Amino acid sequence: MLLVNSNRPTYAIVDKERFGRNIDLARRLSGSDIIAVVKADAYGHGARELAEYAYREKRVRNFAVATMTEGLVLRQSVPSDADIIVLGYVTESFIKEAIEAGLTLSVFDEGYAKSVSGVAGSMGVKAKVALEIDTGMSRLGFSYDLNLVDFLSRYVYMDITNVISHLATSDSDNGYAYEQTKRFDRFLEINKGFCFAASFLNSSGIASYENRWTYTRPGLMLYGYESSGALEGKLEPVMSLWSEIAHVKKIKKGDTVGYGRTYRADKDTVIGVVPIGYADGYLRAFSNRAHMMAGDIKCPVIGSVCMDMTMIDVTPLGENCKGRRIQVLGDDISADLWGKWGNTINYEALCGISYRVPRIYGSF
Repeated sequence: MLLVNSNRPTYAIVDKERFGRNIDLARRLSGSDIIAVVKADAYGHGARELAEYAYREKRVRNFAVATMTEGLVLRQSVPSDADIIVLGYVTESFIKEAIEAGLTLSVFDEGYAKSVSGVAGSMGVKAKVALEIDTGMSRLGFSYDLNLVDFLSRYVYMDITNVISHLATSDSDNGYAYEQTKRFDRFLEINKGFCFAASFLNSSGIASYENRWTYTRPGLMLYGYESSGALEGKLEPVMSLWSEIAHVKKIKKGDTVGYGRTYRADKDTVIGVVPIGYADGYLRAFSNRAHMMAGDIKCPVIGSVCMDMTMIDVTPLGENCKGRRIQVLGDDISADLWGKWGNTINYEALCGISYRVPRIYGSF
């Protein structure tokens, strides 16, 4: 067991070696190299630390983030030979800074293309660009009928290094996903005279379909999860979340617990107070639904989850369990289960674990 030195009794352990093995699996399934998606602080796992590990130990040279700030932070951890694609919108007043940092900007409409090309031209350089093509997501992107001959004649200060699209139903509707692939291939056929990398498949796409393009873009699967269920048992969750029992008390049958008195004891009960709450990302929706683990003993959450504390039923542990280590998320309690309890998805569960939970890098 990892020896933990944390300023809080509540902390997350992030296992870099598991992350590395998930990278290996993503590459094998893709039959190509990858663009590692480390947006949202690597889905809550710590982008700088994991990107540095991926670059150094796994030779990853392509990363994707959502914002310019994420890109600038990441650039402090990975050298200039690593490509960092900003998948989201960068406001015009910051385009110059993004270009100077060597970030690749996603361009998705004519107005933004004009802004990026104009700023790059004023700097006397060409901006590195990932062109987004809308094949059916109806979010960002140009039509798949776009002709790059005409397009680049208007925006001469852009160097299109990547062309990307995104599957809308890779985990739910094979027919629509297939239609999207046909549309993406149509764009590539129209513009076959140009040289750029093409990227289409996300995590569930990698799990479910054959990759025929330059790169895939795994995100969630790098952290041990995948929404289609096709890789069950093959991925390794990278983060676990731990706390301890800070206080123990015994209540009598009929006593109530917590805000709103949402739990009433049906028997004499021993309560453990765990210092984690919704400000840490432990959702209020878990109230009276979730459980934590003390070794192999399941301890149900009772009462409403508070901002900083949660009460659990520790009756099987007895009254002398103060200080007992508690698993909140990990091999026995998955982010998928969090999603079920919170009526949400595993993505949101992981991304929601807040900054005030210390991340410790080592083995579970």
